[in-house]
Formats: sequence, structure tokens, C-alpha cells
Amino acid sequence: MKYIQEKITKWRESGREPDYESLSIEEFAQEFDYATRYLSKLLKFRQLVIYLLLFKKAYFNDGKRIISIKQSELSEQLVSDQGKQLSKDVVIRVLNELVRFGIVSKTPSRPGQINEYEVRLPSEIRQVQEMIEADQSANDIKVDDRFDDCYSNPQKRLEVLKRDDYKCFYCLRELKRDTFYLDHLHPRSQGGANYKSNLVATCKSCNTKKNASDAATFLRENYRQELLTQNEFIGQKEKLIRLKEEYESLKE
Repeated sequence: MKYIQEKITKWRESGREPDYESLSIEEFAQEFDYATRYLSKLLKFRQLVIYLLLFKKAYFNDGKRIISIKQSELSEQLVSDQGKQLSKDVVIRVLNELVRFGIVSKTPSRPGQINEYEVRLPSEIRQVQEMIEADQSANDIKVDDRFDDCYSNPQKRLEVLKRDDYKCFYCLRELKRDTFYLDHLHPRSQGGANYKSNLVATCKSCNTKKNASDAATFLRENYRQELLTQNEFIGQKEKLIRLKEEYESLKE
């Protein structure tokens, strides 16, 4: 991974960086640091190495969360303890372990098709979040950003997109950094603030169709139109309740 660190340094020095749909180079560097600092404490050596290869391809090479990659392509980049190319069976076993761990998810594929994997960011893993928070507490670093304007500030807008896993809150369609919208749960026309807890990321279609409709009602309509599965609907509804509770607590 020395190549990545050197490449990041060169981009920073030149002031130019690639245009990724998921992360800026600064965000990538931060997530890479989380991977090497915290995930290394959670994963076994082979698990960490294969995750880093997937992470590099997703966010450094391809610039997107979901990637297509052959298992043989991974085995060709790895060697066993005996100095031989790592077998495909070992790679498959480790990939399955990463899926069970919850840091990688595999999209079902038909025989002969290249496997697709969604690669989660280190900061999206609960155990990593806990370690980050522990380190911040130890260093007396605690920033209260609950009242920040996350609608007008471009970087803060991306924080909402990241929190929502780069998916439309209402239909779970994949979103890109340069094409997403933000929707106020409590409308601005009714005094809704630009706090993160009052904002969700949306696609253009949902943003247009929802207009001033109630968020819970619109979410239910999308479920009835089969844009969400039952489990997805329940999950988004629970998230909506948590966001509204947090927002209401800030207004008190």
C-alpha cells in the first residue's frame, strides 16, 4: 500500500485529484487510515489484505462502492506462506468471512457472471466507530456539529450523503456525489432547519415526486409501489423515527 500513500502525497502537492463519485482524495486518505489503524485490530491478516485490495479498487481505482471483480483476479495478487499464488478456494473463504463480518456484501450472480461486491467504508463499521470515538474522547476531541448548516455547506452536504450510505433515503437507489439532492424532513416552509437530523439524501425522482409531502407518507407510498422491500421499508421507517427524535430534541 506504499504506492497509495505516495500517490496521495503527489496529488496533494500538485493540487489536482481524480474526480470520484464516492470519495474525495482527502476522504479516501482518512478512510485508508481508519482501515490500517482500526480494521487491523478486528480482521485477521488475510481478511485485512483482501479487504484493502477491494477497498483500493472500489474507492481508489474505480471510484464507486459497488465493483465487479473476479476471485481469480484477487488470488493472482496474493501469495501463500509458502510463497505460492494464493488458491482461489482460500480467497473465496476469506471473502465469505468478510461478508459475514458485514464489511463487504456480495450481489447474487448467475453462473459465468463476474461477482459484484459492495465495499463498506471502515468508518461505517460499528466497532471502528467505537474505536474512533474512544480515541477522540481520550484526546478530548469532541465536536458538536448537530447545529451545523448541512444544506448550504458543500462538505456538510456530503456528510448527509455518507450517513445515508450513498443511497436515496426514500427508494434506496444508488447516489453519486454530483447528482444527489437533500430533502428536509420538516419543511423549510414550516420553519425546518438545515440540521443534519432534518435532512436526508434523495434521488432526483423522489425529490421531485415528494415535493412537500410528509416523509413517512411518501416512504409508505414507495413501499406500496414496490420500490422498497418490506424489510427495507421497516429499516427506513425506523431511521426516520430516530432522525425526527434527534431533531425534536435540538429544538427544545
